[in-house]
Amino acid sequence: EDQQDYRPRLRPPVPILTVLDDGSREVGEEIRLRAESYRIGRTEGELRIPNDGVVSHAHAEIRRIPWKGGFQWHLHDLESRNGTFVRCARAVIHDQAIIILGSRRFRFHNPMRPNSPAQECDETHMVDQAKVPSNGWPSLAETSNQVDVVRLPLKQESMTLGRLGGGATLEIDDPLLAHKHATLRRMRDGTWMIEAERSRNGIWVSINTAVLGSNCYFLCGEQQFRFMMP
Repeated sequence: EDQQDYRPRLRPPVPILTVLDDGSREVGEEIRLRAESYRIGRTEGELRIPNDGVVSHAHAEIRRIPWKGGFQWHLHDLESRNGTFVRCARAVIHDQAIIILGSRRFRFHNPMRPNSPAQECDETHMVDQAKVPSNGWPSLAETSNQVDVVRLPLKQESMTLGRLGGGATLEIDDPLLAHKHATLRRMRDGTWMIEAERSRNGIWVSINTAVLGSNCYFLCGEQQFRFMMP
């Protein structure tokens, strides 16, 4: 028979947050979000990750927001020291945004845009420490204090980025990258967009606030999560 499944009408639907097992995009601990907010941190919140020193004490929060007669779920970074990241198909990248590509983190520097405000420090282990030198070109600079850090000036309107030897415009020696991992484009208003190509590990962009759709992946410290709507 052609019958629809029962769906609640008077209460919000219950999304599922999966704390993913290491190395998996599917399997992990499933948590049903029934409250209006759910906080993630190392020592504070409903979910605590005490073994990850890159996670701040209060790192991120999921909030249920009324929207157009229904609800949306928003992910908020709680001014964490190392940021909250969302896996993106495409995203506009703003000055001082941090992008995870393969095993490396890069800070985007656009000399035509104002800097983001500095964050206060605590005892959380700091990951992204590099200062990007100011020059005339927008650039991606690896956030590391090592001597051989990667710096990529963006001198063309459109560039591909990928693994060394794969034929991309910008090549990085990193086994976690695909041969053509992402495309960077300069928009007419001077902003830049990054778009993911087909890859296993994707691109991750730092956020302050993001709307969570179904099958959305995000990252706090080194812990990955999946958000699913029923």
